[in-house]
Amino acid sequence: MEQNLDIIATLIKEKKTDDLSFVKLHSTLCFLMTQFHKDQCPKLAHFIASHIRMVIEHPDLVDSPNCRTLYLGLLQQWQNITAALLEQRRISSKDGKITH
Repeated sequence: MEQNLDIIATLIKEKKTDDLSFVKLHSTLCFLMTQFHKDQCPKLAHFIASHIRMVIEHPDLVDSPNCRTLYLGLLQQWQNITAALLEQRRISSKDGKITH
């Protein structure tokens, strides 16, 4: 799982958002969310939120306020999920520090 995330992150970093088609960004986002179903870790949730930001910044969404609103709501939900998982991890750790 960790290796898959690293590969996807590398591919995305190598290209600018403008160079990636909206369809590729959206399908990658769907893939990441299905992976989250298997492994609900804060790192993956954070990565999903970051990917949603890339989708929001894509030029194809500039003229689509409804889609932009949908993704902004999705971003808020994933930011909340990330925060909740980090808090859960902090509470469950013995010394109160977040472990990765």
